[in-house]
Amino acid sequence: MASVTPTSSSSAGTGIPEAHLALLQDNVDDSFMADFATAPLFTENVRLAVDYESSDPDDEPTFSQYGLLGGDVTAGNLDRLASGDLDPRVFYNTAAPSSTFICGSQGSGKSHTLSVLLENSLAKSVANVLPRPLTGLLFHRDSFVSETAGAPCEAAYLSSNPDISVRVLCAPSNIMNIHRIYSSLPNVSVEELRINQSDLNTSRMLGLMAVHTGKDGGMPLYLYVLNRILRDLRIEQQRSGLAFNYGKFKATIGAEAMLDSQLLPLQQRLETLESFMVQDQAPQYKLGMKNQQPQKQSPKAKKSSMDRQDIAKGNIWFPKSGQLTIVDLSCPCITAEIACSLFGICLSLFLEQSSDVGRIVALDEAHKFMNDSSECASLTDGLLHTIRMQRHLAARVIISTQEPTISTKLLDLCTMTIVHRFTSPDWLLALKKHLAGASKHTKADTDDFSEATSSSDAGVRPLVLKGDDYMSALFSQIVSLRTGEALVFAPSAVIDVDYNPCNDEKVDDAVADGSSQEVLEPAVDSGAKLYAESDIVSSPKSSVGDDACSMADDAYDSDESEYFPSPKKLGDGVLKLRIRMRVTADGGRSVMAH
Repeated sequence: MASVTPTSSSSAGTGIPEAHLALLQDNVDDSFMADFATAPLFTENVRLAVDYESSDPDDEPTFSQYGLLGGDVTAGNLDRLASGDLDPRVFYNTAAPSSTFICGSQGSGKSHTLSVLLENSLAKSVANVLPRPLTGLLFHRDSFVSETAGAPCEAAYLSSNPDISVRVLCAPSNIMNIHRIYSSLPNVSVEELRINQSDLNTSRMLGLMAVHTGKDGGMPLYLYVLNRILRDLRIEQQRSGLAFNYGKFKATIGAEAMLDSQLLPLQQRLETLESFMVQDQAPQYKLGMKNQQPQKQSPKAKKSSMDRQDIAKGNIWFPKSGQLTIVDLSCPCITAEIACSLFGICLSLFLEQSSDVGRIVALDEAHKFMNDSSECASLTDGLLHTIRMQRHLAARVIISTQEPTISTKLLDLCTMTIVHRFTSPDWLLALKKHLAGASKHTKADTDDFSEATSSSDAGVRPLVLKGDDYMSALFSQIVSLRTGEALVFAPSAVIDVDYNPCNDEKVDDAVADGSSQEVLEPAVDSGAKLYAESDIVSSPKSSVGDDACSMADDAYDSDESEYFPSPKKLGDGVLKLRIRMRVTADGGRSVMAH
């Protein structure tokens, strides 16, 4: 074997190139700030500690955008807030891309929690710090809708804040009813959902046709034909540089030698798509009829359609700061499968727009339209891809549903899970299999963490579950949750700060001597302890006071080593929170008999 000659000088006593040693050093400044900045949840003690560590006061703070999510109710912490003994507030980091899964029985507070997260993201209020509001997209479908009955999506009540504009996109077959349902809300506009031909592409057509292999690895023959046609058209598009041509796509399908039993499901899906397309862009070919020309509208019908601007052009998807777009497909003519297909198209249209505005995607009452169909599988794949790419898409994803079993893959990938009250043991088993904090194997670690945190009086600490049967204790906590309370599983949430000594000279000496001894000492104090006695925890906009600064300086001066803050994460612990009240109108209150 040929020897490798180092291209740079070697460190004395080790023979390791100095360039390699430099690449292996722990970049404390960047690593610890990244852990703080990307945390989905954090406490006031953490915010104050990180702000104090900022080297340049002119730089943007690490937590630049955040909103109050709720308060820790473990051991009556929230009741002690007025006395100033501790600060139980937990904040949602709207600046960092994240994904949230919310579940629980009806009436437990799911939609309320979803609305609180949207409030924190879309407009400034007394509950948040938001210099750059996000833009939102929400999917909603209610099966209980008729000509005389129906209720608006609860998130639409955010329009009571004049800084939030709500746009509702609905099925053309239910436009008048949706107008009536949302007419009582201010600052809400209603449009028909209309898709431009230029918005269609190969992947969206495949999703609409639900081209998915089955469990046995196969799919119907006509879908293979469809896949081939789309592939050939895409090759032609790449050569010509033109956009997807829906008319040519449909004409090519009609020219294929296919049985009527194969053409029928294709015709049904295409007719559904055409009902949501701009009418002048949807040629009325009938599959199975050779040498036909597109059916033309009569002059009277064409004039009538052009007078209606909502169908003469497609919807605009360019993101606007402070705008919430609700795709409400509540309509007797729209099945859950059709809704999932259209939601998938809307999701990709929303995310593909190039913008500096942060985005938030939400699914309200997802159990009403997500099922075991292939169309739902396509939507789930789109959501999973969004979650995996959330850092690159500047996206935040929120899924609100009764049943945590709708997609366990979503549970696996979500940054945090908010569990409201439920009584189903099967739902608990789903959480046990997919959440670290719901696993019986984490009991001992959780107890140790809770005792250590409570001793520092941080104000927020994980829930202590006592007893030999961890799962029974957890289930008992879930069943006994009050409306508006929730258990929060968020391994990367930062609830406190530790200060560790680090001396670069000691590290260099250890490397030079070839020593493998541990250089870092145990944490000497916590961020909560440094700031616990100060009076700066009453306001989320307060700055570190002189007393807290002097306490931190004394801690640094007590040793020659340089102390750096390290995040104390929730890990496999569980928080018990009371979700804050809404600052906009609450449209989710139960209707009682009087």
